[in-house]
Amino acid sequence: MFEFHYKDIYVSHKLDKPSSPTEEYHKHIHSFNEILFFVRGNVTYTVESETVKLNEGDIVFIPSSKYHFATVDLSEPYERYVLKFPDGKLAEHIRKQLITNGSFYPNCKNYRSVFSLLDEYNESYGDEDKYLLGLCEITKLCIKLCYESVLHVEGYDDLVDAIIRYVNKNINEQITLKSLAERFHYSTSHINIEFKRKMKVPIMQYIRSKKILAAHQMILDGTKKSDAAEKLGFETYSTFYRAYKRMLEDDKLHIEGN
Repeated sequence: MFEFHYKDIYVSHKLDKPSSPTEEYHKHIHSFNEILFFVRGNVTYTVESETVKLNEGDIVFIPSSKYHFATVDLSEPYERYVLKFPDGKLAEHIRKQLITNGSFYPNCKNYRSVFSLLDEYNESYGDEDKYLLGLCEITKLCIKLCYESVLHVEGYDDLVDAIIRYVNKNINEQITLKSLAERFHYSTSHINIEFKRKMKVPIMQYIRSKKILAAHQMILDGTKKSDAAEKLGFETYSTFYRAYKRMLEDDKLHIEGN
């Protein structure tokens, strides 16, 4: 088992036992991509509105800006590999294809040899070489996943899925609970309750986090922070900046701590 964090990538091989969990499996969202290779355990994983019970050899691809969390029964050991890396490390056409594909790749046991190489790299090379080798494996893995079959999740909550798709498509617009109620023809309380039941987060907190991450991408593309805040509909720059700084710090902690 190991953890490797160098520059802008994070690679780990983790084993959580009933007596020694290594992290909290809480809901979160971040500005980098994440790949999980599931080795063993009793785990159900949620990415946005899709929830899947993981089986040995499953791969989960979590794009940046997607809410996700694991539900873990630690009555048995939970073993997995985790890779984290920013959008800029992937060619745009690869990332777009992965996002289009979906998040859950079932029965990828043949990839175990790829992840085992990460153990070998960790034992045999220095940080700079492990970094370069890790990037190579991440790139090859993502290219190969573009050609893998994904699991199309059925039985998810149609209302919550529709809201998520609407928010993602209209993130630059002013979205309120009232406007969502009018659009989807449900009461504000029903939308609020159903969204939190499924996503484990209040809907307005979800929208705010999405807007912060959208602003972050605009800033990376060269937009001034104040202009990004205005375009995403934040009432004051100070409110936006405090939330933006908190998001950057949370990203750092997620890379280093999970």
